[in-house]
Amino acid sequence: MTKIVGVDFTSAPKRDKKITVAIGTLKKGLRISEVKEFSDWPAYELWLGSDDSWIGGFDFPFGLPEKFVRQQKWAGTWPEMIAKCVAGGKEAFVELGMRAFMAAKSPEDKHRRTDLKTGSHSPLKTNTNPPVGKMFYEGTWRLLAHGIRIPDLNETGSSKIALEAYPGFLAGKIGFHQYKNDKPSNARKHQLARREILRSLRDGTNPLGIKVAVPKDILERARSDESGDFLDAILCAAQAAWASDKPRFGIPGDVPGCEGWIVTAR
Repeated sequence: MTKIVGVDFTSAPKRDKKITVAIGTLKKGLRISEVKEFSDWPAYELWLGSDDSWIGGFDFPFGLPEKFVRQQKWAGTWPEMIAKCVAGGKEAFVELGMRAFMAAKSPEDKHRRTDLKTGSHSPLKTNTNPPVGKMFYEGTWRLLAHGIRIPDLNETGSSKIALEAYPGFLAGKIGFHQYKNDKPSNARKHQLARREILRSLRDGTNPLGIKVAVPKDILERARSDESGDFLDAILCAAQAAWASDKPRFGIPGDVPGCEGWIVTAR
């Protein structure tokens, strides 16, 4: 059996916005067994660095647009790019990324190829909601620091393998682009959307063809959780499960080494 994890990430974990990790096993379908929540960086890093083996889908961008990287003269290996990116500190990157995002004259100037394929936000978007660039910054250096293997980007030989996931892309392919961040006017509609997304995962009628079994208590939490964090973690796990037996984990061979790839974007 292969251990699968799905990580719904945040750039600022706290009590009311936690990093949410769905954990399961893959054997004739994905079976979720538990969900962990981390409200601070030390707890998350303790889990990330634990002695374990898994294939995980992480909901944050692993790279930056190739044109931006060339302009900054950050070219080189992925670890070298991350080291240069974080060398000036978080606030410097936030300012640099947002300035480049605002100055972009075309979608290609501010998006990666995988962003254009999936409709995901630019990792240069650091100072507006969602702050995807901050997620890139906080997520990638921790994967690097813990020696996690990232196919094509950071081939360390680790038995922990991180893949870039995008739960909203899978939810949209199932048929629901709006399913979280409930307001009184849309709460019922979004709850029904979460139920249908979970049903398609359970039945294997989702575009990935993955069947996902979820215990009743976690299922009820995923249905009722207005933030969508539990559901997003499960969707990330489903994407990792799909990629686990694909050649190159479903990553095309012509992806720029600085950009990364959302595994189900093809």
